[in-house]
Amino acid sequence: MNIYYNSRDLKYKKPFGAVKTGEKVSFFITCDADAVTLRLWFDNRETLVPMTKTKDGFSASFKMPENPQLLWYHFIIDSYEGRKYYFNNENRYGGEGILKDIPDGNSYQITVFKKDFKTPDWFKKSVMYQIFPDRFFGSGVLPKKRDEYILHKDWYEPFSFQKHPHENGPACNDFYGGNLNGICEKLPYLKDLGISVIYLNPIFDAYSNHKYDTANYSEIDPMFGTEEDFINLCKEAEKLGIRIILDGVFSHTGSDSIYFNKYGNYGENQGAYRDKNSPYRKWYKMSDDGSYESWWGCTNLPNINETEPTYLDYILRDEDAIIKKWLRLGAFGWRLDVADELPGEFIKILRSEAKSEKDDCVIIGEVWEDASNKISYSEQREYLLGDELDSVMNYPFKDSMIDFIMGNIDADKFQNQIMQIMENYPPHVLYSLMNIAGTHDTARIKTVLGGKNIPDSLSEYDKWCFSLNGTDESLAIDRVMLMAFMQMTFVGVPCIYYGDEIGMEGGRDPYNRKPYTWRKINPELFDFYKTHIKYRNDNDFLKGGSFVPLYAEGNVFIYLREIKGGKDIFGKKAENGYGIFAVNCGNDTFEAPASILGQYACLLPEKTDKIILSPHKSHVFWGK
Repeated sequence: MNIYYNSRDLKYKKPFGAVKTGEKVSFFITCDADAVTLRLWFDNRETLVPMTKTKDGFSASFKMPENPQLLWYHFIIDSYEGRKYYFNNENRYGGEGILKDIPDGNSYQITVFKKDFKTPDWFKKSVMYQIFPDRFFGSGVLPKKRDEYILHKDWYEPFSFQKHPHENGPACNDFYGGNLNGICEKLPYLKDLGISVIYLNPIFDAYSNHKYDTANYSEIDPMFGTEEDFINLCKEAEKLGIRIILDGVFSHTGSDSIYFNKYGNYGENQGAYRDKNSPYRKWYKMSDDGSYESWWGCTNLPNINETEPTYLDYILRDEDAIIKKWLRLGAFGWRLDVADELPGEFIKILRSEAKSEKDDCVIIGEVWEDASNKISYSEQREYLLGDELDSVMNYPFKDSMIDFIMGNIDADKFQNQIMQIMENYPPHVLYSLMNIAGTHDTARIKTVLGGKNIPDSLSEYDKWCFSLNGTDESLAIDRVMLMAFMQMTFVGVPCIYYGDEIGMEGGRDPYNRKPYTWRKINPELFDFYKTHIKYRNDNDFLKGGSFVPLYAEGNVFIYLREIKGGKDIFGKKAENGYGIFAVNCGNDTFEAPASILGQYACLLPEKTDKIILSPHKSHVFWGK
């Protein structure tokens, strides 16, 4: 039988991708069978829709349910050959599917989201910059908070590795002196780079240098400054058109905190660990014998019972709740640490309460997989249906870019992987995605793209000193530029991890958290970032324009970003324009006739009859 369906082609499914509640979706399948049935699964039940025979196939329309959810579908085909089934492909990419003889396969997904769901417009137009506060820049001298702390006198000396004084594992108690005033002092640098959002790793009082072991949510850590310093940073940043986003660590606290107080640093009979009558006792998952549940077995990070009413009040619901306090003092949003370990109810309440305080704040979740269909702790999550997150950290995009640039996958597979996300995510989420290349949890992107793994057998000092050189470094720089190029020209919000723009190197945590090397800046790489950030900031079509893949073969990927008709994809007024972007991740020069772009070849500059790309290079063909 001649059977064909492609969920990305508007001939076969309209509209593309995720749809609003109550919206009508049209389906068409090319097929010369006797009958075709559209099999739908939603509201935990099956719905069968007979399709209407047309000249060259079968068609049907169906109104999406009124409640947000995931809807699944495939086709049942009856002919003289018997019954067959047309499913999504084995990788669940969407697009072209496969024909099977048995009713066992991957159904196509439709994300049905709330019709009034939208994300902040300002955020969609942003370029982000992530800062690990202790390691960016120091301004002034802060007091040593604890006797066992190690304060580095030299910004460039190696880490000091100490065992935690009470638990198994590292103490992470050495500091370089980076602080809020230091960030404030470097705002002109970030403005010049083209940054409009700063995402700060945790800044609240905690024992460690990374601050994911919160001791007090209501206070700035003294090593970083004061509440007044934070207020001043937000005000000075906003004067330059830069907003601040904070890191919310709400699935666990530190064992050394006012809430848990395992070691007695906050009073002998205070805190959940030492006082069974503590108001914080119900926050934790504790047994009568004093044992407790901790985050991934890290006993210095006791897990929180996030749905405990008094915790919900303290963090979210009270008039002076933590999320509201810091929004009120100048923050414009929250990134939620380990969002897939927070109950859906918690995130929904957080969204509602945060938006009630500042309706245009942004809520971003740390989710490493496809967030539209993530199952966490045996629960189907609903991150992107309209009541939880505005955005997620786009790890699938990061991983696909690295694999493509490194030659681990070809352009066709890269296209399928990114289009899977584009098809599954609501448009407002797509254009708000936090498109990362590196973070505090991953090895430095230059080191990764240099292709040299840092052996675990090396000493801590040698791991600190590890550096690419010669041809390895030259290739790594070319590849970082490719990745930055795609970050700045793809759908979503590009996010730069501090120092990536100057070529900083390092392996996994903690070597990806070295102090910013102000003495060692790669000028070529910095200028590349600055130029392409400006290009993005100057062109509406890179912030709200359509995305169309044009060519994906071998090591070459070419795509179009475009606005026409004076409006972006959300119907907002925007300047017309387009760009055709090409990347060659291979070792050889790519040369092909312009005709490979099909109908879009006419958008190339006049008299361009060939597309030529040097190895490991990107190129822009554009016009207005």
